[in-house]
Amino acid sequence: MSLPRTHFASEPRPETGSDDASTNAVERAWADRIRAGDMDAFETLYRTYWQRLYTFAFRYVGSKEEAEDVAQEVFYRIWRGRERWVPAGAVRGYLYLSVRNAARDRLARAAVAQRWRLRQVGTTTEIQPDVAAAELTASVEHALADLPPKRSAVCKLRLIDGLSYAQIADRLGISEKTVETQLARGLKFLRDRIRQVQ
Repeated sequence: MSLPRTHFASEPRPETGSDDASTNAVERAWADRIRAGDMDAFETLYRTYWQRLYTFAFRYVGSKEEAEDVAQEVFYRIWRGRERWVPAGAVRGYLYLSVRNAARDRLARAAVAQRWRLRQVGTTTEIQPDVAAAELTASVEHALADLPPKRSAVCKLRLIDGLSYAQIADRLGISEKTVETQLARGLKFLRDRIRQVQ
């Protein structure tokens, strides 16, 4: 059975009707089977949407590698949380929305990291670069060691290893909201501690 082609917002939309309804029904059946752990249904969904989602992600991130990572992350999250996966509305809409959100998150994280790197470069070039960088690194390491264990682990996984909230939550067995809260508190502590040293 071949599915109708998905159209992007920039393309003219075909008339809606029984084709969309049958596609939605087929995709809902895939979602039900995926929720039950059916790898064949997951692979079918993956093969059907991988290229389209990759292309859609590429429009946001502008890099082949980043677009692959974004699309892969969406499918990984679906499979990892398959028992609870109940997309609201059409599966197709859920997939595109997930890719858009993942791409935006990735771009936001990259912008924050770039600003942080630029600030660090600006700071360390004003003073003696090697000494300042070593002192900053030591301050951060000491501050991380003073954090509660869970908060320290979250901060290290995010700041040093560069993991996403979802990856940290999965690794530590906590919710993404807990990751967000622990990271915010940890960053506030680190900023305050580093200001005291400088």
